[in-house]
Amino acid sequence: MTEPTYDETIIRPKRGFIGVDWAELIKHRELLYFLVWRDVKIKYKQAIFGPVWAIVVPLVQVIIYTLIGILMGLSSRVQGNVPYTVYIYAALLPWLFINTAISGGGMSLVSNQALLSKIYMPRLFIPTAVIGSAIVDMLLSMIVFFGLIGFFVAKTHGHFMPSWHVVFLPALFLLLVTSALGITYLLSALTVMFRDLKFIIPFITQLGIWLTAVNYPQAFFIFKHADGTVTDYRPWLMLNPFAGIIQSFRWAIVGEELQTSQLMASIAWALVLLVGGLMYFKRVERRFADIA
Repeated sequence: MTEPTYDETIIRPKRGFIGVDWAELIKHRELLYFLVWRDVKIKYKQAIFGPVWAIVVPLVQVIIYTLIGILMGLSSRVQGNVPYTVYIYAALLPWLFINTAISGGGMSLVSNQALLSKIYMPRLFIPTAVIGSAIVDMLLSMIVFFGLIGFFVAKTHGHFMPSWHVVFLPALFLLLVTSALGITYLLSALTVMFRDLKFIIPFITQLGIWLTAVNYPQAFFIFKHADGTVTDYRPWLMLNPFAGIIQSFRWAIVGEELQTSQLMASIAWALVLLVGGLMYFKRVERRFADIA
C-alpha cells in the first residue's frame, strides 16, 4: 500500500524594496473575497435593517451638517445653485470611506488575533478586506446620492445640474482607495506594535472631519480683513493627505473650483502612504503572531 503524498509549502521572507509576494497574493485571491464577504456579513449581522444602515448613516449625518451649515451661515459660502445637502453629501461619501480605513482598518489586525497566531495566510488580506467592505458600503450610498441629485434636478427644474466633471470620478475613486489602503496598512501594523493607538484613532477621525473641510466649504479658510486685504489659508490644507481628495470629489460632482495644488499633494501623499505603509507592514509582520 502506497503512502499518501502531501504538498510541502516553504514559507520564506520575500526580498525586495517593499517585500510583498505579489504572486502569493494573486494565488490566494479567493481568500480575500471570502474575508470581504465575511466583514460585510459581520457588520450587519443581527441588525434589523441590515445593509440599509450603509444608507441611513450618511443620510442622517448629511441632514445634521446641513442644518448646522444653514444655522451658522456656512451655506452662503457655496457658489452657484448647488443645494447645500448635495454639497455636503459629495464630501461626506469619500470621508466616510476614509473614516472606515482609519478606524476599522487600524484595528483590523488586533481584532483578528486568531487568524494571526493559529494559521498562515497573507496578512495583508486582513486590512485589505476592510477596504473591500467599505467599497460595498460606498456603492450603496452612491446609489442613494445620485437619486438625491436627480430629486434636486427635478425640484429646481434643471437650474441645478451635476458637473460634467463626473467623468473623472473613477480616477478620483482609485486615488481614494489608494490613500485608504496606505493608511490602513500603516495604522494596522502600528496598532499591533503600539496599543496606545487604539485610543488615539477615534480622536483622529473626530478631528479629521473638521480639518478636512468635509462639513463646510473651503471658502471658510479665506479671511477678508477690514483694510480690504485677503488672506488665503487653503494652501495649508496640502499638509492634509485627504483634503485634496475631498475637494476634488466636490469639483467632480457639483463643479466647485478645483484646487490643483491640493490634488497634487493628495496624489503624492497617497503614493507615500501606500509605499510606506507596505514597507512598514512587511517589516514588522513576522512579529504579529507573537504580540497580537
